[in-house]
Amino acid sequence: TSASKKVRSYNLNTGEIIWEAEGLTGNCIPSPIVDGEVVYCMSGYQGYSLLAIPITGKGDVTDSILWKGERGTPYVPSPILYDGLLYNCRDNGVLSVYESRTGRRLYQERIGRGGSGYRASPVAADGLVYFSSEDGSIYVVKAGPEFEVLAENPMGETLMATPALSEGVLYIRTRGHLVAVSPSAT
Repeated sequence: TSASKKVRSYNLNTGEIIWEAEGLTGNCIPSPIVDGEVVYCMSGYQGYSLLAIPITGKGDVTDSILWKGERGTPYVPSPILYDGLLYNCRDNGVLSVYESRTGRRLYQERIGRGGSGYRASPVAADGLVYFSSEDGSIYVVKAGPEFEVLAENPMGETLMATPALSEGVLYIRTRGHLVAVSPSAT
Protein backbone atom coordinates (compact mmCIF):
# COMPACT_ATOMS: atom_id res chain seq x y z
CA THR A 1 0.00 0.00 0.00
CA SER A 2 1.38 3.41 -0.95
CA ALA A 3 1.14 6.03 1.77
CA SER A 4 2.66 9.43 2.49
CA LYS A 5 6.43 9.04 2.47
CA LYS A 6 6.34 5.19 2.58
CA VAL A 7 5.08 2.05 0.93
CA ARG A 8 4.09 -0.94 3.06
CA SER A 9 3.29 -4.60 2.56
CA TYR A 10 0.76 -6.15 4.94
CA ASN A 11 -0.10 -9.71 5.91
CA LEU A 12 -3.68 -10.10 4.65
CA ASN A 13 -4.63 -12.46 7.48
CA THR A 14 -3.23 -10.54 10.45
CA GLY A 15 -2.82 -6.96 9.21
CA GLU A 16 0.78 -6.93 10.41
CA ILE A 17 3.39 -5.07 8.38
CA ILE A 18 5.63 -7.48 6.44
CA TRP A 19 7.93 -4.81 5.02
CA GLU A 20 8.10 -1.09 4.41
CA ALA A 21 10.26 1.28 2.42
CA GLU A 22 10.75 5.02 2.59
CA GLY A 23 11.08 7.27 -0.43
CA LEU A 24 7.64 8.32 -1.67
CA THR A 25 6.38 11.89 -1.48
CA GLY A 26 3.19 12.83 0.35
CA ASN A 27 -0.43 12.19 -0.63
CA CYS A 28 0.12 9.11 -2.84
CA ILE A 29 -2.70 8.51 -5.30
CA PRO A 30 -1.29 6.25 -8.08
CA SER A 31 -1.87 2.55 -7.42
CA PRO A 32 1.16 0.28 -7.07
CA ILE A 33 1.80 -2.20 -9.89
CA VAL A 34 3.10 -5.71 -9.12
CA ASP A 35 5.06 -7.76 -11.64
CA GLY A 36 6.33 -11.09 -10.35
CA GLU A 37 8.42 -10.29 -7.28
CA VAL A 38 8.69 -6.52 -7.85
CA VAL A 39 6.25 -3.75 -6.96
CA TYR A 40 6.43 -0.35 -8.69
CA CYS A 41 5.20 2.58 -6.59
CA MET A 42 5.09 6.24 -7.46
CA SER A 43 3.96 9.58 -6.17
CA GLY A 44 3.94 13.07 -7.62
CA TYR A 45 2.66 15.46 -4.99
CA GLN A 46 5.18 18.03 -3.73
CA GLY A 47 7.99 16.14 -5.43
CA TYR A 48 8.47 13.05 -7.54
CA SER A 49 9.27 9.47 -6.67
CA LEU A 50 9.24 6.12 -8.46
CA LEU A 51 10.43 3.03 -6.59
CA ALA A 52 10.98 -0.54 -7.81
CA ILE A 53 10.93 -2.72 -4.69
CA PRO A 54 11.34 -6.49 -4.32
CA ILE A 55 8.31 -7.89 -2.49
CA THR A 56 10.21 -10.74 -0.85
CA GLY A 57 11.85 -8.72 1.96
CA LYS A 58 11.05 -8.32 5.63
CA GLY A 59 11.18 -5.25 7.88
CA ASP A 60 12.70 -2.02 6.51
CA VAL A 61 13.60 -2.74 2.86
CA THR A 62 14.54 0.83 1.92
CA ASP A 63 18.13 -0.25 1.21
CA SER A 64 16.88 -3.07 -1.05
CA ILE A 65 15.14 -0.80 -3.59
CA LEU A 66 16.13 -2.02 -7.06
CA TRP A 67 15.91 1.33 -8.81
CA LYS A 68 14.47 4.81 -8.31
CA GLY A 69 13.13 7.61 -10.44
CA GLU A 70 13.06 11.11 -9.05
CA ARG A 71 11.46 13.07 -11.88
CA GLY A 72 8.28 13.10 -13.91
CA THR A 73 5.88 10.99 -11.86
CA PRO A 74 2.12 11.65 -11.80
CA TYR A 75 0.06 13.02 -8.97
CA VAL A 76 -3.18 11.22 -9.95
CA PRO A 77 -2.94 8.67 -12.82
CA SER A 78 -1.65 5.20 -12.01
CA PRO A 79 1.06 3.73 -14.22
CA ILE A 80 0.63 0.68 -16.41
CA LEU A 81 3.08 -2.15 -16.96
CA TYR A 82 2.77 -3.64 -20.44
CA ASP A 83 5.17 -6.05 -22.18
CA GLY A 84 8.01 -5.28 -19.78
CA LEU A 85 7.68 -1.50 -20.05
CA LEU A 86 6.39 0.83 -17.37
CA TYR A 87 4.29 3.71 -18.76
CA ASN A 88 3.63 6.68 -16.53
CA CYS A 89 1.81 9.77 -17.71
CA ARG A 90 2.06 12.90 -15.60
CA ASP A 91 -1.00 15.02 -14.99
CA ASN A 92 0.27 17.46 -17.66
CA GLY A 93 0.48 14.82 -20.41
CA VAL A 94 4.21 14.10 -20.29
CA LEU A 95 4.68 10.38 -20.82
CA SER A 96 7.76 8.56 -19.48
CA VAL A 97 8.46 4.96 -20.43
CA TYR A 98 10.95 2.77 -18.56
CA GLU A 99 12.37 -0.71 -18.89
CA SER A 100 10.71 -2.21 -15.82
CA ARG A 101 13.62 -4.45 -14.83
CA THR A 102 16.44 -1.87 -15.14
CA GLY A 103 14.74 1.49 -14.67
CA ARG A 104 16.32 2.81 -17.87
CA ARG A 105 14.11 5.54 -19.28
CA LEU A 106 13.48 4.88 -22.96
CA TYR A 107 11.75 8.15 -23.71
CA GLN A 108 9.88 11.10 -22.28
CA GLU A 109 7.43 12.86 -24.62
CA ARG A 110 4.31 15.00 -24.41
CA ILE A 111 1.03 13.46 -25.51
CA GLY A 112 -1.20 15.92 -27.36
CA ARG A 113 -0.68 19.64 -27.64
CA GLY A 114 -0.30 20.42 -23.98
CA GLY A 115 -2.65 22.48 -21.91
CA SER A 116 -4.89 19.56 -20.98
CA GLY A 117 -4.83 17.58 -17.78
CA TYR A 118 -4.69 13.81 -17.38
CA ARG A 119 -6.49 12.20 -14.44
CA ALA A 120 -7.49 8.85 -15.93
CA SER A 121 -5.02 5.98 -15.83
CA PRO A 122 -3.89 4.42 -19.10
CA VAL A 123 -5.10 1.05 -20.38
CA ALA A 124 -3.42 -1.23 -22.92
CA ALA A 125 -4.29 -4.05 -25.32
CA ASP A 126 -3.13 -5.47 -28.65
CA GLY A 127 0.11 -3.48 -28.70
CA LEU A 128 -1.61 -0.16 -28.00
CA VAL A 129 -1.70 2.09 -24.94
CA TYR A 130 -4.67 4.47 -24.51
CA PHE A 131 -4.41 7.81 -22.69
CA SER A 132 -7.51 9.92 -21.91
CA SER A 133 -7.12 13.68 -21.58
CA GLU A 134 -9.46 15.92 -19.66
CA ASP A 135 -10.07 17.98 -22.80
CA GLY A 136 -11.90 14.99 -24.28
CA SER A 137 -9.38 13.23 -26.51
CA ILE A 138 -8.14 9.67 -26.30
CA TYR A 139 -4.61 9.27 -27.60
CA VAL A 140 -3.47 5.91 -28.93
CA VAL A 141 0.25 5.29 -28.49
CA LYS A 142 2.07 2.34 -30.02
CA ALA A 143 3.46 0.18 -27.23
CA GLY A 144 7.21 -0.22 -27.36
CA PRO A 145 10.55 1.48 -26.81
CA GLU A 146 9.91 4.35 -29.25
CA PHE A 147 7.28 7.07 -28.99
CA GLU A 148 4.63 7.00 -31.70
CA VAL A 149 1.13 8.45 -31.41
CA LEU A 150 -1.05 6.49 -33.81
CA ALA A 151 -4.31 8.38 -33.33
CA GLU A 152 -6.15 11.12 -31.50
CA ASN A 153 -9.83 10.37 -30.95
CA PRO A 154 -11.86 13.41 -29.83
CA MET A 155 -14.84 12.33 -27.74
CA GLY A 156 -16.47 15.76 -27.55
CA GLU A 157 -16.77 15.74 -23.75
CA THR A 158 -14.55 15.89 -20.69
CA LEU A 159 -12.81 12.62 -19.78
CA MET A 160 -11.90 11.93 -16.16
CA ALA A 161 -12.56 8.19 -15.73
CA THR A 162 -10.15 5.42 -16.67
CA PRO A 163 -11.43 3.49 -19.70
CA ALA A 164 -12.25 -0.21 -19.29
CA LEU A 165 -11.43 -3.10 -21.62
CA SER A 166 -13.54 -6.25 -21.86
CA GLU A 167 -13.83 -8.91 -24.56
CA GLY A 168 -12.42 -6.67 -27.29
CA VAL A 169 -14.52 -3.63 -26.37
CA LEU A 170 -13.12 -0.33 -25.06
CA TYR A 171 -15.60 1.38 -22.70
CA ILE A 172 -15.15 5.12 -22.29
CA ARG A 173 -17.00 7.18 -19.69
CA THR A 174 -17.29 10.81 -20.77
CA ARG A 175 -18.86 13.52 -18.66
CA GLY A 176 -22.33 12.59 -19.87
CA HIS A 177 -22.15 9.30 -21.77
CA LEU A 178 -20.83 5.76 -21.76
CA VAL A 179 -19.30 4.90 -25.13
CA ALA A 180 -18.39 1.38 -26.31
CA VAL A 181 -15.84 1.05 -29.10
CA SER A 182 -15.04 -2.23 -30.84
CA PRO A 183 -13.40 -3.18 -34.14
CA SER A 184 -16.66 -4.63 -35.40
CA ALA A 185 -20.31 -4.46 -34.39
CA THR A 186 -21.58 -7.60 -32.63
